[in-house]
Amino acid sequence: MSEEISHKEIYDRLVAVESKVDKVAQDTKDMVDAFVAAKGAFIVLEWLAKLAKLVLIVGAFFGAIWLAVENKLHQ
Repeated sequence: MSEEISHKEIYDRLVAVESKVDKVAQDTKDMVDAFVAAKGAFIVLEWLAKLAKLVLIVGAFFGAIWLAVENKLHQ
């Protein structure tokens, strides 16, 4: 039992497959773009963490000096 497939049916299937491939390609591009954006965000967060660490160190240093001076003044 041989079933004939017309050129129109083959073309319609090809168009459907091409549409699905295009959708997968766009979804993949969107995911790659999201990962690239996330990478950039993590770089910025890393710099902010370094800055916060520096601010805490400087603050702790001046806080220790202030406490030493206050302690010396109240003795």
